[in-house]
Amino acid sequence: MPDFLLIANPASGTQAAPQVALEVKQILEAAGKSVDLHLTTGRGDALAQAREAAQRGIKVVVGCGGDGTLQEVATALENTATTLGLIPRGRCNDFARVMGLYRTDSPARVAAVLLAGRRRAVDLGAVGHQRFLTVATLGFDSEASRFVETRRLWIKGTPAYLYAVLVVLSRFRAPLVRLRGDFGVFEGRILLAATGNAPCYGGAMRIAPGAAPDDGLFQICVVEDVSRFTVLCMLPKVLRGTHGTHPKVRMLVSRSVEIETPEGPQWICADGESLCQTPCRFEVRPRVLQVIVP
Repeated sequence: MPDFLLIANPASGTQAAPQVALEVKQILEAAGKSVDLHLTTGRGDALAQAREAAQRGIKVVVGCGGDGTLQEVATALENTATTLGLIPRGRCNDFARVMGLYRTDSPARVAAVLLAGRRRAVDLGAVGHQRFLTVATLGFDSEASRFVETRRLWIKGTPAYLYAVLVVLSRFRAPLVRLRGDFGVFEGRILLAATGNAPCYGGAMRIAPGAAPDDGLFQICVVEDVSRFTVLCMLPKVLRGTHGTHPKVRMLVSRSVEIETPEGPQWICADGESLCQTPCRFEVRPRVLQVIVP
């Protein structure tokens, strides 16, 4: 039985995940640990490999890639005795950043964190049988996320998201939404509704600055329908997490949220991946995942 299973996504980010995972594996083995390395073959493979590892009793499964890869591994490890380790090598790496790890971290630092084994219990967002780590998006930001997801852009992270914003902005039409939660009911046309289990998406864009991944709550940022000019003016504030002062922005808090779009289904994206379509209901699963952190 290996001490660690490393699951690396060859398609993540700059496609550096396999080499970085190999270097981390060698450092862990030099420290006396037994390590298996698996390269994913497509969507859903990380989920399947992590689920099998948990069933076998492997203590630590390490996701090497972006938020989408970690989402699959985390889904498999919910409420198990297996801990999630992180090697951030994707486009955005928002969840790893919240946990204190970065794409620029060396293999030696990542391995040192894994060997130290300090653990933090975190929440997962749930919609049906699916899970998410960071922010579930609806509206303009969902369309921007899908633009980045479905194209292999030469730019990565926040620059890729900002480019998508400019492209999507020209054709976006504000959907009518109805939200229900602990805050009551909101209904109206929106630019976006972002349900945050963590504060950031799109590479450190602080859309839900009050969200914490271990408080049992979502922070939901609702931006009402605004002009294109206002969107562009608001972007620097989103990067700083200060957009909540704008009169068209509402920051709501709830343990769950029901979302309806009366004029037809809308896509929900989370962790850089398409998640589901409306209508849907999000719930917080409190502290169901153990993560190794610095």
